[in-house]
Amino acid sequence: MAQKVLAPVTRIEGHLSIETEVDGGKIVSARTKGEMYRGFENIMKGRAPMDAARITQRICGVCHEVHGIAASRALRDLYGVEVPPNGAMLIDLILALHIACDHMLHFYHLSLPDYVDFAALASFQGPDPALKRVKQWVAEKGPALLAPKVQGDYIAEPATALPLLANYIEALEMVGLGSSALATLGGKTPFCHTIFPGGVTTEITEDKLAKISSIADSLYSFVVTAYIPDVKTVCRRYPAYFTIGEGYHNLLCYGGFSSLGSPLFEAGVIIDGESHPFDAGAITEDLTSSFYKGNGATEFRKGLTEPEPGKQGAYSWIKAPRYMGHPLETGPLSRVYVNAGKDDRFLKLMEELEQPKERAFSTMGRHLARAAEAAILLEFAQQVIGRINPDEPTIEIVDLGKPVSGKGLGLSNAGRGELLHYVEAENGRVTRYQCVVPSTWNFSPRDGAGRPGPVERALEGTPLEHGDGMVEAGRVVRSYDPCLACSIH
Repeated sequence: MAQKVLAPVTRIEGHLSIETEVDGGKIVSARTKGEMYRGFENIMKGRAPMDAARITQRICGVCHEVHGIAASRALRDLYGVEVPPNGAMLIDLILALHIACDHMLHFYHLSLPDYVDFAALASFQGPDPALKRVKQWVAEKGPALLAPKVQGDYIAEPATALPLLANYIEALEMVGLGSSALATLGGKTPFCHTIFPGGVTTEITEDKLAKISSIADSLYSFVVTAYIPDVKTVCRRYPAYFTIGEGYHNLLCYGGFSSLGSPLFEAGVIIDGESHPFDAGAITEDLTSSFYKGNGATEFRKGLTEPEPGKQGAYSWIKAPRYMGHPLETGPLSRVYVNAGKDDRFLKLMEELEQPKERAFSTMGRHLARAAEAAILLEFAQQVIGRINPDEPTIEIVDLGKPVSGKGLGLSNAGRGELLHYVEAENGRVTRYQCVVPSTWNFSPRDGAGRPGPVERALEGTPLEHGDGMVEAGRVVRSYDPCLACSIH
C-alpha cells in the first residue's frame, strides 16, 4: 500500500495537507490535516462582548461578513434585543450577496483551474476584447497560472475552454460589483462595521437601494447566463465526478433568511438519507485526533480550546464536530437538498444532466448546488430590496457597555455551510466563546470511534489515474470550498 500526500493544497483559504493511502490505483484512506493554530476562541476571553462582532470577522479574509452576522446573532441572544424589520432584511441582504459572490469566486477562480487548461488562451484569435487583453498580459507576464500543471485530463480545446476563460475574467468583475454593494451596506468590505446586535447602522436611501438593486440584477444575469451553464458544461465533460467524492449521505442545515416571514431555507438534518428535525443541543466536538487538551466528545457549549501541540494520536488543528455522534457535511448542497421540496431547481438541474438525485452527494453535485443556490439567493435579495422601507429604523439601540451576564447562541449561514457562534459573559466580559464553522464540520479528523470526517470519507475510493499529482483528490477536496483559516480558529 502506497502513501501519497497532497500538500500544500492550493487555491483554498488557509493551510491544509491531505495524507492518503493508495491501493489498486484508488485512495483507500485519507487524513485531512489543518496545519495551523490561530486561537480566536481564546482571544475572545476577557473582552467586551461586542468585540466579537469585529474580531471574529478577522477569522478569515474570505468569510468575513458571515462571522460578523453570526457573532451579532449570538450577542442579540445575550442582550435580549429584537431587531427591527429593516435591520433583519439588511442583514439577510448582506449575507445573500456575500454568499452568492463567494460561490462565483469558488467555481471560477478556485476550482476551474482543476478542469480547464488555461494555456488555451495562447491560441486565442477571436475579437473578444477581454480575452485579447488577457492574452497580451499572459504573453508579457507569464503568470504561474499557465505554468505546467500536474498530470490530468483538462479541457484544452479552444472551442470549450475559451468561453469558460472569458467568464473566469467576467466573474472577477462580478465579484467586484458584489463587493461594492457590500461596502455600501456595510461601510466597508471586507470586515463590515455596520452590523450590531440590534441591526445595521447603515442609512438607507432610495438611491442606495437602486444601486444595490442594479448590482443584484447584474449578478443574477451572470449567474443564469454564465455561471449555471458553465457548471453544466463541466458536469457534462466530467460525469464520473457524480460518483467520485460521494462521502456520507449526511447533511446539516440550520435554516435561514427568514426576514420576509417564512424562511428561505428550513432547518433540517439528513442522516443516512433520512430526514430529522434540527436540534442544536445534539452538536458535540470531539478532540481525539485534534491538537487540543482532552479526548472524546463534548457538547459544543462546553468545548475546550487549550492547545496541545504534539498530542499523541492527534494529527490536525481542526476539531471534529458531530451531530448525535454522526459526521455531517454542510454547505450549499445541504441547504438546497434539505429544502428541495420548497425549491426544486437543484434537482431539476440534476435531472437535466441525467443524474439521479442520490448522486447529489458528489464532487459535481456540490458544484451544481452552489450555482443553484446563487440564483436562489439573488432572487431573494431582490425581494428583500423591494420590501425595505427607507423611512423605518434599521437598528434597535443596545447599551453595549452594561455589565451583561448570560449566554447567547447565533445560528447563521456561510458560503461553505452552516455557522454557529456561542458566547457566555459575566459582568460585561466574555468567559467562553465557541465557533462551530462549516469547514470544521467538513474537514474534521477522525473522532473517538475512529469515524473519518466528511472529506476524509469522500476521498475514499477516489481513482488516481493521472500520475503523482493527485489532480483527482484535489478536485474532491476543492468541491467543499475549503476554508482552513476558519476551521482552525
